[in-house]
Amino acid sequence: MKMLKILLPVALAFCFTGCLDIEENVEVRNDGSGQLVEDMDASQMVDILQTYMGKEEMAKKGIVTMDTTVNLKDVVDTSSALTAEKKALLRPGKIHIQLDMDKKILKTRMTFPYTSQENLQKLYTVMGDGSSLGNAKLFGNLGGGEEGGGASPDLSQFTGIYTYVAKDGLMSRKVDREKWKALTDNPQMAQMKQASQMGMEINYTTNITLPRPVKKVSNPTAKLSEDKKTVSLKYNIIDALDHPEQFEYTIEY
Repeated sequence: MKMLKILLPVALAFCFTGCLDIEENVEVRNDGSGQLVEDMDASQMVDILQTYMGKEEMAKKGIVTMDTTVNLKDVVDTSSALTAEKKALLRPGKIHIQLDMDKKILKTRMTFPYTSQENLQKLYTVMGDGSSLGNAKLFGNLGGGEEGGGASPDLSQFTGIYTYVAKDGLMSRKVDREKWKALTDNPQMAQMKQASQMGMEINYTTNITLPRPVKKVSNPTAKLSEDKKTVSLKYNIIDALDHPEQFEYTIEY
C-alpha cells in the first residue's frame, strides 16, 4: 500500500507523455451480465518515472518490483467524491499492477464485473464523467493528497466525449458534440496535439463479445470474428481530437 501511495499519482500524472497500448475487452453474457476489462501497457513510462523520482530514491521507497491487486471496494468506500450509486458500480472492481523497473515493465489491468447491460451503460458513464478514475479522485486516498487530483490530461477526458448505450440486441457509442468541443477548447489538448506530431500514440483496441452473432455494425473499420460474436476496433485515441466520429459504432445483434 505504501508503494501505491507514491506510484499511482505519478503514473496518472504522466500517463499521457509517451506511447501507450490500451485494450478494452467487454463480455456480454446471455443474461446481460458480464465484465469490462481494460489492460494498459505503459512500460515506456518507466524511464519517465525514474527521471521524475530517481531510481535510487524509488529503491529506497521500495518501488523496484510490484505485482499486486487492489480491490476497489477498499478505495471507493473511503471516497467522498463518489455517490452511493457510483460506489456500487465500482466496488466489485479490481486493479492489478505489475511494475519492474529493471525490466522496464509497467502494466495495469482493471476488471469491472457488472450484473446487467443497464449497469454496463452506467459503468461507462461513470468511467468517462471525470468523477472517478479519470482525474485520480478514485485514488485520492491512496495518493495521500486531496481528492480531485491535478489538472493533467487523463483517459476519461477522451472516453468522456462519447455517449454509450447498452441493451439487449444493441450497443452503441456516439459523439457528444458539446463535450467534444469543450475538450478541444481545453488548452491542455493543444499540447496533446503537439505531442502527436512528435509521434505520440495511444493505441486503443476495443473487443466486444456478444451472446449472439452480430447482424449489423456501422463502423466500416470494425472486424468480426469467425463466429460473428466478437467485434474488434482499433485506433489511435489522439486522432479522436480531430475526428471523433470515426470511432463511433452501432452494433445490432
